Amino acid sequence: MRDGSLIDAMRMPTVFVRGKPAVDGSVLHEWMYDHLDGGALFVLEHVHAMPRQGVSSSFQFGRMFGAVEALAIATGRRVEHVTPSVWKKAFHLTRDKQASIDAARLRFGDEVSKYVKLKKDEGVAEACLLAAYGHDHLL
Repeated sequence: MRDGSLIDAMRMPTVFVRGKPAVDGSVLHEWMYDHLDGGALFVLEHVHAMPRQGVSSSFQFGRMFGAVEALAIATGRRVEHVTPSVWKKAFHLTRDKQASIDAARLRFGDEVSKYVKLKKDEGVAEACLLAAYGHDHLL
């Protein structure tokens, strides 16, 4: 995001390590290099393990989160953590996936439509909104 406009978006790049998905740090680093300047703000959703979520899946989620956070820090980006309740409140959102997609389309118009085509793209829509929150409230 630059000057409030969406620059680019993508699903988190992954590779499989010992049969488990892991962040493809090389692809993510290249994307960051191509799209973000050195002073870019990197906003991460401050999340935690969910009740009744298995130990293995919680650990896997933590690995993925930690990889993204470490890459952002290692490349010198300012990193901020925002809880879902805080950033979603700013956009008047609930857990409804379609509401997040609609809010991203409302905020970014056609810019986001090439990245968010299906309901399964809700994560990309939320990442765009999280970036918008950072732009609006943290810069």
